Amino acid sequence: MIILEQIEKVYSSLAGDVHALKGTDLQIQQGENVVIVGKSGSGKSTLLNVISGIDRPTSGSVFVFGQDLNTLKENELALWRGRNIGIVFQFYQLLSTLSALDNVLFAMSLVNKVPKTERKLRAELYLEQVGLDAKMKKFPSELSGGERQRVAIARALANDPKLIIADEPTGNLDSKTGSQIDELFAKLSEQGTTLITVTHANIKDKYFDRVFNIRDGVLSDETELQNAMAV
Repeated sequence: MIILEQIEKVYSSLAGDVHALKGTDLQIQQGENVVIVGKSGSGKSTLLNVISGIDRPTSGSVFVFGQDLNTLKENELALWRGRNIGIVFQFYQLLSTLSALDNVLFAMSLVNKVPKTERKLRAELYLEQVGLDAKMKKFPSELSGGERQRVAIARALANDPKLIIADEPTGNLDSKTGSQIDELFAKLSEQGTTLITVTHANIKDKYFDRVFNIRDGVLSDETELQNAMAV
């Protein structure tokens, strides 16, 4: 379970303080597949960074699978994150000198969670699932933007994380491939993986258990609103 309590995130700038998150409360059950929709600058990426421990809140509490992230030192947090969270970054963050396959394998070697004898087979399996079985040995420079994103998704899945956090995971994909990724995420959710996706685009509700909206740092549960209106 993921619990955020009264999260505030304030960034200082020359123009003054910027309130990226304002009193955010959030609870997500294990195995839920949720999406957070918001425009650029709404605070959605900041929210993901707080949940994953990439960024710390100015105030408030963050509990992920029973772990209070505020109590962990940076090195402890990095190790915890590698073992428990798979992250799909908006701009891939692939290593340019490694092939698609080696990018996935490198993520496994950093965490050392998957036995060495199983890593290559697992990496190939996830690259096949995202439709890159014919391009495993290609370097990022030889792949399209959509293909790079799919490598990033395979890398996020590689260590069998409890939680997958995805920042615009289908934004650079065509509609067919995007639907395939949505279906893959929905299947993982059915198997017990928790998924949190943020996007600014229109979404297909059928793939998600709950839909949230974030605007100017304020989070609202659109699913609850829709259910209330339906009564």
